[in-house]
Order: sequence, then structure tokens, then C-alpha cells
Amino acid sequence: MNGAFQMRSIPPNATLTRRTILLGMVGSVAQLTGCGGGGSDVAGLSSGGTGSFTSGTISGLGSIIVNGIRYNDDSASLISRDDGSAFGDTLKVGMVVSIEGSPVTAAATTTGIATATAYRISCGSEWEGPVSSVGTTSFDMLGLTVDVLATTVFEGAATQLTGLTSLHFVEVHGYVDQTTGRLQASRVEVSTTAPTHYKLSGVVNSFDAGNRTFKLGAGTQFSNQISWDNSTLIPTTWSDGVFVRVKMAAATPLRATQIRLLTSPLTQLSAEDDRDAEIHGFVSTFVSIANFTVNGIPVDASTARISGGTVALGVRVEIHGSISNGVLMATKVETPSNTDVATRKFEFHGTVSALNATAQRFVLHGLTFKYDTATSIQGVVMADGVRIEIKATRSSGAWLATEIRADD
Repeated sequence: MNGAFQMRSIPPNATLTRRTILLGMVGSVAQLTGCGGGGSDVAGLSSGGTGSFTSGTISGLGSIIVNGIRYNDDSASLISRDDGSAFGDTLKVGMVVSIEGSPVTAAATTTGIATATAYRISCGSEWEGPVSSVGTTSFDMLGLTVDVLATTVFEGAATQLTGLTSLHFVEVHGYVDQTTGRLQASRVEVSTTAPTHYKLSGVVNSFDAGNRTFKLGAGTQFSNQISWDNSTLIPTTWSDGVFVRVKMAAATPLRATQIRLLTSPLTQLSAEDDRDAEIHGFVSTFVSIANFTVNGIPVDASTARISGGTVALGVRVEIHGSISNGVLMATKVETPSNTDVATRKFEFHGTVSALNATAQRFVLHGLTFKYDTATSIQGVVMADGVRIEIKATRSSGAWLATEIRADD
């Protein structure tokens, strides 16, 4: 069935409020593929359909791998998550993206990976600005807290959390938890140079139209106060409880230059209805098991098999099901822990260069990988120019290959 995706009770351009379609977890991990006879099950989805929609963290390159699907992005249009303009950066590991693409093709071998072609990709970071303090598993910026996992990718002036200081500026990709106001980072780009602007996203609090000030956050986590003036681009209607992306001048006190309500990536990429679906993310609103949202997508799990824990506001979930009238009718719901997520591996496909067998390192897609005696090397002799597939983890700020094999 063709047609523009429409949510059951929320117009595509409606104000996104806490109790409707908060898309605070902008990196919602949703995988939607078309229904089709004779398809096989791929990464929780049915292959052989009419198209796919995937949203989540880039977990590998060659071209890009998102949610277990290897998308060829050679001809894809890149769109900014902030305002729909052209995205002016290269896609990198740890960035959060939404992809509209072709039907998914099942892996040809047991060690292979499902594939598809990306048509349009939406991408954007969540927060950008100066670091104020650094802890053992998190750091603070502009009054808010960024949580770091073992899988968080650091790049630039610091390659891991222990190298970060209050002298640094960061641009952070990840997932905003609107129940706590914290950002779970999937990628942190670190610089010693101030950016041209600061950026935050979150739920509006302490909204004061008279004084033209507000904060972002939830629970006990609130940003520094932000002001706006006549030159600021603001929504027609907004107040406490709406989720916004805020661009600010790179100075304190914080002054907004642009405030935008969020739009679901399903709407931004015109994803179609009537698809098999898989969603990974955090529960953003919860009325009942038959009526809650995950990253802006309405879910009915009243007949689903639930494993791992209780579904509630702020809980991380992985949901399988199908879309019906703009609602995900769940058949299976899992609640993985942060530990589960932090132990997942990255995957890369490409051609070896700059191999140093003595130092046990090589370059792939511009990234340097180490390997050691514990690395499983199967069916390939390492040499420059050889095409390989690797599984890797982050170790002390570096890439460590745990498995290397010939690329299928």
C-alpha cells in the first residue's frame, strides 16, 4: 500500500508535546520495510518488500551500517536533521541517522549482512558547546549532562572520556532522554576551537514569554537559562513541554538565534505506512501498554510478547511488529540494558591500507585499527589492497579488531 505516512492522531506538522510525539530521542532506531510475499526475515524485518525506513546509530562503514543493514549511500541525498537543508558533513561512525531506502536484501551467507540502497538520509547532532566538567562516566555542558558508554566514539582533540577537559568544545550525537534531560552519547567530536554556534535540544521548561527566557531539560537536569529577542527565529506557538532544537550564539549568557519544533523523521523523509517494523529507543510517553510512544512513534503492545523487564516511561526498548494506521502494533518487546548496548560490536567493510604487521595495525576508511593474538583472522592473508570485513570494539580510545575475514 502506497501513501504518505500519517500518525493516527497527530498531524504531520503538529506541535510536538511531551504527551504526544516528543522526538527527544532523535536517533530513534526504527526499521520499517515493505510487506511482500516470499520475503525472508532480516535483522528482525521482512526482506523483499517495497522499501525500507531505518533510523539509528551508524555502527559501521562500507557504505554505512545501521541496525544490522548495510546501506549503499553512494547516491543518497543527505538532509540536515535541524532544518531539512543539505547536510554538510561526511557520515561517520556513531552519528545518528534516519534512512529512506530500497527493499532489504537478505544476507547471501550465514556470515554476511543484509543490504539495501539508501535514497535519502537525515542526520544531525544534538548538542554543541563548551565542556564545563568531566566525571568518570559523563561530562557536563551548558548546564546539562552527557552520559558516555563503552561504545561511545570519541574523535578529535580527545579520543576517550579521560582525555576530555573543560578547555574543550564538543559536538555530541546521541539520544536525549526526556525523562531525565540527559543525553546518551553515541559520538563525541572534540575540538580546542570554539564553534561558530552552540546547540541544544530538549523539553522546554521555565518558559517565560514576558522576559523571553526558558530552559531545556527534565527531572533535576536543566540547562543554563536561554533568552531570545526579536531577531530570533521562533515557532508560531510553543511553551513548556514541547521538544525543540535550539541554535545559539557561541557566547554566554545563552541567546537563541533559532528555535525549531522537532518533526518526526518518518515525516521528514515521507516514509510510507503499512510496513513491517523494528524500533529501538526509549519510551518517551506512556499512558498504558496499549498506548505509548517510542521516539515519536505510537505503539500498541497490548498483545505483544514482552521480555526482559517492564515497559515504562524512559525504559530502553526494542520492538518488533507492523505498522497499522500509523501505529506500531507490537508482536515482541524487549528491554535491553545499557550494558547490553555497550557490549555490541562495530562492523566495517573495505580495503586494507597502511598495514604495519610489526605494530599490528592497519587503516580502513581512514580509521586506524589495532589487532593482536586474540583477534580471529579467517580466510584472509593481511596485505595492503585486500578487501576485508572486520568486527571491532573501542579500547582505550582506539579501534581494536576482534574478527577479520575476507569480505563477502
